[in-house]
Amino acid sequence: MQTTAWRGLKWGSLALSLTAIVATIVLMQNGGPQQAAPVQTAEKPKTEVKSPVMIERKDGKITWQLRAGEASQQLDGKMHLSQPTLVLYTESGQKINIDSGQAWFEPVRRDVRFKDHVVVHFNEWTVRSELMLYVSAKDEIQVPGAFKLSGKSIKAHGRKMRFQRSTEELNVDDGIWIEDSDPHWRGALP
Repeated sequence: MQTTAWRGLKWGSLALSLTAIVATIVLMQNGGPQQAAPVQTAEKPKTEVKSPVMIERKDGKITWQLRAGEASQQLDGKMHLSQPTLVLYTESGQKINIDSGQAWFEPVRRDVRFKDHVVVHFNEWTVRSELMLYVSAKDEIQVPGAFKLSGKSIKAHGRKMRFQRSTEELNVDDGIWIEDSDPHWRGALP
């Protein structure tokens, strides 16, 4: 009797398994459950930002404001900026505008390296160069190479210029040539 029960159980399990297989095949052919959507890999986080603005404050005052057309994060941690504008505010509240084709912002040290047609506007003065740095730790603008400077009556060119934001002191370390179209400046009367 035990063997008959086992035999019936064995044939019943086989019949049930075959029925499940046939039902699965029929459901698949008749459009059964939809296929699962393919698993998409995790999307890369966006590393580009349109129109970013960064502001540096010191003692409640804005010391500088950096804007750009767009920015992208680089693997070395720096941000590449296209069409950047840096506005430095002097202690007396005057603005120094620096524009260029591109720049790199180093967020840890807060330094900015400008390249490609760099133009600085300060009062009536304009400085042009291909490379310029704003070194945050020294709070100064540095032109490591050649520059051209122009004002109301003065044109100059030289190399290695430094401008201290807080004191508004300008230094040229490697020579400068100056042309003045109005020689009647203070102390030089004919």
